[in-house]
Amino acid sequence: MYSGPLTSEERFEAFNNWFSRFHASLQYELFPRDFMWYNERVGAQEWFYALPCDPAEVDIGGFEIRDLPDGLFAVASCLDADLDQAQDWLRTWEELIQWVSSSDRFAMYENREGQTERYPMFHIVSPGRLIPEGISIEDLYLPIVRKEIE
Repeated sequence: MYSGPLTSEERFEAFNNWFSRFHASLQYELFPRDFMWYNERVGAQEWFYALPCDPAEVDIGGFEIRDLPDGLFAVASCLDADLDQAQDWLRTWEELIQWVSSSDRFAMYENREGQTERYPMFHIVSPGRLIPEGISIEDLYLPIVRKEIE
């Protein structure tokens, strides 16, 4: 599932409402199932949800079916940015970039003409029922590639 560019609060709420209703109806959970990124080309956030079944089996709420681009990601956990004005998020993000930049094996993925668009993603991993208690952990995903070994 794909939200399309989230260029309005109404669009964001529509996808959030569909996603929340659908996910709550599942008898099992797989984490993570949803990912969000900021698409720099279109200047908007986009939200992906990995359907656990054939799309023909469910009401997809009028949203588009699109594959989430695959590849390698460096991943780190931090506090949900909403909890501390993104202080831990920014610190964790800098550490991820530093780790990849100093790696002998990996480099940051660069979007280029003719390549699949991939952007850094994030996902709230804490169950929604814990968020009112101030427990909300976010995973950050930085797209990476293997360096060519000479």
